[in-house]
Amino acid sequence: MRGRDLFILVAVLLIGGFAVADAIRSEADSTQPPTETEATTTTSVVETVPPPPDLGRATFPSVPEAGGSVVFTQTGSCAVREFFVPTGQELPNAVARSSCELWAAPVTAKVAVGIGSASRDAVPFRFVDLARTARNLGGSRAFFGFLIWSQDGQRAAWCTRATTGFDLELGGPSRRIDECPAAYTPLGEIAYARGNRIVVENESTELRASGDVTAVNYGRDGSVAVVVEGRRIERWSDGRRRQMLDLPRELEGRNPIFAPDNCAALFRVGDAMRIANVGCSSVEEAAFPGMTTGAWSPDGRWLAVGGPSRIVFHDLEGGQPVTWPAGAVQIAWRR
Repeated sequence: MRGRDLFILVAVLLIGGFAVADAIRSEADSTQPPTETEATTTTSVVETVPPPPDLGRATFPSVPEAGGSVVFTQTGSCAVREFFVPTGQELPNAVARSSCELWAAPVTAKVAVGIGSASRDAVPFRFVDLARTARNLGGSRAFFGFLIWSQDGQRAAWCTRATTGFDLELGGPSRRIDECPAAYTPLGEIAYARGNRIVVENESTELRASGDVTAVNYGRDGSVAVVVEGRRIERWSDGRRRQMLDLPRELEGRNPIFAPDNCAALFRVGDAMRIANVGCSSVEEAAFPGMTTGAWSPDGRWLAVGGPSRIVFHDLEGGQPVTWPAGAVQIAWRR
């Protein structure tokens, strides 16, 4: 998901009182007949997957000592493309068109792609498995375009209204949840933001922040980062707050893209991406003009930032940057 103002996440995580009406039907979860509302919703958002576009299977410069793959929506066509980073070689199963919204699983070849304009504050999307000739796995609508993936890439969760959500195992069953999810924990439980608390599914309180929580991120090192009232970042580990950063005014109310250890965060500010140090990173604060999307490498060493005509990989340990000649609207880097 591209960086978006945090007031969107506030609405997703905290608002309440709407009637429950919408639902999902995925190809793998059809054990019960859909209601009339479900049938209408599914018909309007699930498409037949088009054939892969003729994009020529490009090869871009390799990124030395980097791993994983980068998936992005291309400027102009909004095609979804994926490249193996160590070699710069394009992987075969592109998606020919989208609405440029992209939510990529951190592992596996599964993605969710936008398929139309938002309606009633919800963005229509469909799940796609890029490992199987871009196989369509069903779709739904994400309230304010907010969707989360589990760390193993097998489950996704979102809400269609403030009090109607879904937790879906890709290729398996879905279940309803009664509020909007904030994040998956490393153990695969859904965490919710309730005021100043992060509460997991067993109703235990993970932490109590210093104010209302508007965004949550679980790091690969077990840390938890929370954005509090859109104005500061708190980093927690082992049940204690370890670092806190009061955001400068120009970063307030913006959605951060956290580094794997939650020690730094990337923000979009106008037509530039900016790094902020939460207080435990060796990465220096920096700005990248002309870039409007970004992603951290899984090991935190590299930062990929994309703009209308190029993607640039910056070595945060001081190596030379690597440039790919392809524009990106949204970008994700996965293991």
